[in-house]
Amino acid sequence: MYVPLNVGKHWISMCVNFVSRSIDVFNCEGLKYNKEMEPFAFLIPRIIKVVQSSKSRQELKVKQYTVSYAPMPYLLNKSSSDCGVYVLKHIECHLLGLDFSLVNDNNIREKLQKIAYDLWEAANDHELILRMAQYTPPKTITNPLVELE
Repeated sequence: MYVPLNVGKHWISMCVNFVSRSIDVFNCEGLKYNKEMEPFAFLIPRIIKVVQSSKSRQELKVKQYTVSYAPMPYLLNKSSSDCGVYVLKHIECHLLGLDFSLVNDNNIREKLQKIAYDLWEAANDHELILRMAQYTPPKTITNPLVELE
């Protein structure tokens, strides 16, 4: 599961691997956000346990996920305002098994313009606008609160 995460005025991304019980963090600044990642490492296994069937739930051992940081090139994202684009491109590289060196300051400006254009194009797509106007959200089902151990 890929998750973009805002930490203050900066964006990072993470990949939660339910099989290996780990979280990979991608940060173009190369800094570690241990304080921000700890709640995820602690709560995700507990959430997984709660959604299991009652038989599986009793057998499932809750263990905190490990957090690791993907190595990033030194002084990446010198402008520091494009971290959102880096987040999307790091997710894309990880998902496709591509090397992170493809995400660099030399090509990120072009990617930023491409994403902006794609968003503008979608916002002006008459078919999409019509579908969104006709959209009705599904009714929510309320369940009693579940206490996490």
